[in-house]
Amino acid sequence: MIKELVIKTPLGDVKGKFSSYGGMFLGVPYAEKPIGNLQFKAPVKKNSWPDVLDCTHLPKDPIQHPMNPLTCSEDCLYLNIYIPSSVLTYGALPVMVWLYGGSYVHGGCSGSFKHGKDGLYDARKLADEGNCIVVTVNYRLGAYGFLYLSEFSSDFESNLGLKDCEMALRWIKENISSYGGNPDNVTLWGQSAGGALTMAMMCVESAKDLFHKAIVQSACMESFYSKEEAKAVATEFLARLNLTPDQVELIKTVDYMKLTRQIDGMDDFVRKTKFGICTINPVVDGEYLREFPSLSKFEELGKPLLIGSNKDEAHVFARVMKKVDGKECLKRIFPYKSEDYRNRVLERHSSKPKVVDYCDIAGEIMYHIPKIRVAKAMSKQNPVYVYRFDYAPWLFRLMGYDACHVAEMPLLFDNMHPWFSMPLYFGDSSNASNIGKRMRRYWTNFVWTSNPNVGVKNEISDLVEWLPYTEEKRNYMVFNKIDEAQVGIDDMLEQIFENETHFFVPNNQ
Repeated sequence: MIKELVIKTPLGDVKGKFSSYGGMFLGVPYAEKPIGNLQFKAPVKKNSWPDVLDCTHLPKDPIQHPMNPLTCSEDCLYLNIYIPSSVLTYGALPVMVWLYGGSYVHGGCSGSFKHGKDGLYDARKLADEGNCIVVTVNYRLGAYGFLYLSEFSSDFESNLGLKDCEMALRWIKENISSYGGNPDNVTLWGQSAGGALTMAMMCVESAKDLFHKAIVQSACMESFYSKEEAKAVATEFLARLNLTPDQVELIKTVDYMKLTRQIDGMDDFVRKTKFGICTINPVVDGEYLREFPSLSKFEELGKPLLIGSNKDEAHVFARVMKKVDGKECLKRIFPYKSEDYRNRVLERHSSKPKVVDYCDIAGEIMYHIPKIRVAKAMSKQNPVYVYRFDYAPWLFRLMGYDACHVAEMPLLFDNMHPWFSMPLYFGDSSNASNIGKRMRRYWTNFVWTSNPNVGVKNEISDLVEWLPYTEEKRNYMVFNKIDEAQVGIDDMLEQIFENETHFFVPNNQ
């Protein structure tokens, strides 16, 4: 039975709803509406409200393409708070802050698209099983969140989606105690673009003290632009609106449907030269974001890290790579490498390459190699736990997706409803459910203690022991029907890509 409850917070009274799973406060504003004079500007701290704020319904997702105009809005800077039923038992609980993926151009903290009325990111089960508070955060997307327009006019600011994430973290630090959370035990957590934003937050000086641990899943850490690249993409974007950089102010008058539809053409523009990087990306501007996360040494950061990727990440991108021949595909995967270098890499994969081989190479440089580089850098001064997700139900294997990008997400959130009317876990639902339950325990143990093996009140779990990753002992946890601790499973990749650091910056600059 669902009941409503009003609590007092520093900003005003808030009405949420409670059930046997615990509580939910949905659509809590963490910043002022980014509309009117605040459009294309950094987020502004939320003012208080006089009346009881109704937070019993999911907020609208950010403007994006494709989208349902009824479920998306520029007024999108909201978060959802999921509170376990144990909140009165354990006192101030650790906090998990979720940043969704979507290539910086689509997504939302509800994850509602094709995933039922409660969305893919319904975190009630995760919060209740792990005895922690889960906060899912909206941030601006596409042109509204990441298009680099500040180069053309001071009326625009850069990295707005990234700054939204920082503002949400700041809100949590100041307000989460009212919801039963511990502001001194916050774990920032994201997948894909959300994982890359999590890594970026560790490189933003003003954000470093707002969270204490990080969980990074399948992060596209190559997907950041230099100022020059971001400027070129922004110039092309404006041209597709029949605008010049001198007319950038007019972008504010463009209908949001027309604005977001440019993403399809921009995808084609970027993919003509590069596979393996998002189209609209955060920019390393040297001011707010000073360095590429994949190149950072993370010195004196002091943050435990849980990081991993899926075995067959890029198999889901095969339909894109099928459109070009193998030689051209390899050229776009390695836009700044010589033909001799490309051929040497390909020869180490297959003598008779198929589309899947090109997908595997793209997945390696997009997800696996950056993961290894970050794990090595951070493990010198921080506890680091590394995983690989290998599980693929038989329908995934039949369709050639295997353990692809995003495959772990329905398991982790325990939301395996049919996607796009396809029962993807038919015949495998029991295995998938058990894997998800174990992963939730590892994740929430880490949130409580910085160690995936030790949980609430320092209780040792009965899971397979997950040893920390070091340069000397490259420990992994492999998730499948049976979890398995392994050592050095990416050593061959390191030999293939020895000393490589960043594949999408000219001359590794």
